[in-house]
Amino acid sequence: MKTILIAIAFDLLLAFYGWSNPAVTSVPFELRNNLVIIHASVNGKNGLFIMDTGVPEIILNNRYFYGKPTGDRFYGISGSEMVKDVDFIRFNLGGFEKQGFATITDFSALERTSGLKILGVVGNSIFKNCELVLDYTFKELTIYRLDKKGNRLASKNIHQTPLDTLPFTLGNGVPFIEVLANGKRLKMSVDSGASANVMDIQEMDRNDSGTSRAAEQSLASFGPKEVSVKSQINENLTVGDLLCPPMKTLYVSLDHFNKSQSGIKVSGILGFEFLSNFRVAINFRKKEIYLWNRETVELQWAIASRQEEKH
Repeated sequence: MKTILIAIAFDLLLAFYGWSNPAVTSVPFELRNNLVIIHASVNGKNGLFIMDTGVPEIILNNRYFYGKPTGDRFYGISGSEMVKDVDFIRFNLGGFEKQGFATITDFSALERTSGLKILGVVGNSIFKNCELVLDYTFKELTIYRLDKKGNRLASKNIHQTPLDTLPFTLGNGVPFIEVLANGKRLKMSVDSGASANVMDIQEMDRNDSGTSRAAEQSLASFGPKEVSVKSQINENLTVGDLLCPPMKTLYVSLDHFNKSQSGIKVSGILGFEFLSNFRVAINFRKKEIYLWNRETVELQWAIASRQEEKH
């Protein structure tokens, strides 16, 4: 038991570490049920993982991996309570390699609703000294290694000046930005592992534009079962200087989620409904998020293609 407690302590204090990774790593991703799905391996076991910027760690499916009991509990966004085990792992994504501790828990609901064999989700701890780029237009994930000032060691021609730059704060390893909803400033996490936008149920009346009625919808997270939640179109959300299009939003209680966020009270989660409109980059050293809309992405791609043809 003493050995297990030491391992858990290291899980809290030690970030994922790795070998000398390439300056730039790019891999394709698929969109399945609005989830970013990548191919990666843990301890040599290859399979499908969800790229999830809404969690601080790697979380593995207890159907395929086994760990040491911690006695702790783990909560999904739906409020489901699960047993939390840990294990030391080696992770590889397209040649980008790290090793460290991972959480192991129940993925039953996620596998059932997605229809996929999901080995786990990949959170932010392995990218703490990197810039992570999610290009929803070309379905490509790029990892940039950074210098001590947060600048890329190398860069692809298509990743040039963004449309907007947003500062973010980290709460328990998850990036949070300020948004404007109906004139009120709210903190929301940026979560590529969320198949929809989510807001706290307490915000529902405040964000009701009166143009859409609330509907019931199922929400799957970690744990054995789905939960029924309210769904509504949100038409009054501004992120940085960008007025967002009308987006479907799910309303749930975020009480359990907020208890794990190091004192930061979060009003919602920006998931697929928001992120799929952009190329999104998260620079974990500078604590900045960069956004490009589809028109900017396509223009930069066209310019880069012409430059490559000249050479």
